[in-house]
Amino acid sequence: MRRIFKKRFSMTETIGFLVLSVLSVTTAGYAATTVPNTFTTGTTAKAAEVNANFSALATAIDSIPAPDTANQVRDKFFTGTSCIGTSANDVMVKVGPLCVDKYEASVWSVFDGTGTAYGVFTGQTAYPGTFPANGNWTTAVYAVSEPGVLPSTSVTWFQAQQACALSGKRLLTNAEWQMAAAGTPDPGTDNGTTDCVVSSAGPANTGARSSCVSNWGVNDMVGNVWEWVADWMQGNTNPWAPSTGTAGASYGADWMYCTNPATAQGAGSTNFPTALIRGGYWGNDSDAGVFALIADNGPSHSSFNIGFRCAR
Repeated sequence: MRRIFKKRFSMTETIGFLVLSVLSVTTAGYAATTVPNTFTTGTTAKAAEVNANFSALATAIDSIPAPDTANQVRDKFFTGTSCIGTSANDVMVKVGPLCVDKYEASVWSVFDGTGTAYGVFTGQTAYPGTFPANGNWTTAVYAVSEPGVLPSTSVTWFQAQQACALSGKRLLTNAEWQMAAAGTPDPGTDNGTTDCVVSSAGPANTGARSSCVSNWGVNDMVGNVWEWVADWMQGNTNPWAPSTGTAGASYGADWMYCTNPATAQGAGSTNFPTALIRGGYWGNDSDAGVFALIADNGPSHSSFNIGFRCAR
């Protein structure tokens, strides 16, 4: 920036120019540079001194780095630790506009992932009767995205939905799950150490497989355990047989009309349509993957290999 002024400026004018310049630089996200001349109230600034200060500001502006690349923008604003979970043990990551659990959910008696762990694997306890399969709980439990623990399974869709809600979250939609899974390695093999858990005798601790991470930083979207998503659809009963009965005794015998039932219904339930599960589990081998989907389970169904994760 060359000399641009020849006139003398009052102190008010000089300060105004400098303030605008500094604001222009800091608004862009950068600290103002140190200028060579300072002025005091009641004095008249020389044009050369003002020009020298503007030259220093121009040099600072010229040194501003080029704009971030698309990947840098993504890393700064859409991934990493910009999503805060319900506690230090509850880890979420940014996926587009969402905050998504980084790890498959483990269900606990305390919101911060302490107390009793619920499920069917070693170290876990059966869900209490006050947190029944139909989701009509009287004692709260909590879904936590915690690393280094076994995910909770044998949970119905209704229980998964409520565990998320009690933690201030919800189930991902099918489309959201697909978005969060993008880029997860899917070699169809399992080396037992870093690959996704698709050929194993059981699930691994959450986050244990270091290569099984999506482009968004979400772990274990392929294999380990199937995951409930929010979506329901007409069931897979063949031939087509729309229901004219009820949801079943465990579900208040509420009317179910014109839903084609899923083939897998939970205890005490009938006529529920399908709730989707995604991703595959530890024994699916090459059938597990970011496009793996099953549509034959009613939301009342539960299994040792079906878990979930939450979003907000």
